[in-house]
Amino acid sequence: MHMSVQLKKMEAKLRSVDLVIEVHDARIPVTGRNEQFFRHLYAIRPHILVLNKCDLIDMKRYKKRIEDYYYDRGVQKVLFTDCKKRLPRALNDVKTSMLYALENTPRFNRTVKTEYQAMVVGIPNVGKSSLINAMRTHTLGIKRKAVEAGARPGVTVRVQNRVRIMDKPPIYIIDTPGVLSPDHRNIEDAMKLALCDLVLESHVNLYYLADYLLFWLNQSNDFSYLKLLGIQEQQKEPSDDIQEILAKTCAANDFRIQRSMGERWDFDRGAKHFIQLYRNSKFEDSNLDHHLF
Repeated sequence: MHMSVQLKKMEAKLRSVDLVIEVHDARIPVTGRNEQFFRHLYAIRPHILVLNKCDLIDMKRYKKRIEDYYYDRGVQKVLFTDCKKRLPRALNDVKTSMLYALENTPRFNRTVKTEYQAMVVGIPNVGKSSLINAMRTHTLGIKRKAVEAGARPGVTVRVQNRVRIMDKPPIYIIDTPGVLSPDHRNIEDAMKLALCDLVLESHVNLYYLADYLLFWLNQSNDFSYLKLLGIQEQQKEPSDDIQEILAKTCAANDFRIQRSMGERWDFDRGAKHFIQLYRNSKFEDSNLDHHLF
């Protein structure tokens, strides 16, 4: 569904919403955030920024730098979570921050004083539904999923009915579909989103995505890919030639494809293998935005 349609649906819910929780991917803490959300949602309601998948970055190295970056830009609260592992301390931080924001902010047009309502927003596949399920389990002890969550973008396709996540005080959360910003149309932003699996893989050329990953690793002076791809014997020095790297990766891992004219190297499989190493946080650094703050 078109972004403007989804935003209008979210705005229609704002009259009954006390807090907006934005979930984003900690591997790209700056890139890809939807500025339309700020103009339409955050400027109207209190806002908490939750950076999920923090287990995939070096928190000792980046936590304070990311916090300082956002506090300098007016974001009042930045939290880090890993909703897959459901770490109690991180979920307690979310709970405490929610309660503080809800209990210390005017209720605007709300007439019902006995319950609170929050809305979770963000781009696709950053963990919005996972956060709701994790909070519900953490605070209410209910393990059954309240909203569907998946490892692919676009699982949530419409603004959902509210889900109760807390009893004292009663707090409900509305799940929303992931909405990509039209403002981020440059190639590098698109490649970062794709590397983090935040857009459908069918929309991405794997060869070019692997090429960007190679470029980024070399720029970051991270040459561990030679060993991780198993090509350190054939490739003694770093290279910016993705075709050479993929050919040697296919040879080292026996990635072949059968054709009527004979065998050839399966470059798509080699590229997927390379990209998956990044998604599994196998390289020295996974923060694609480290140069932005």
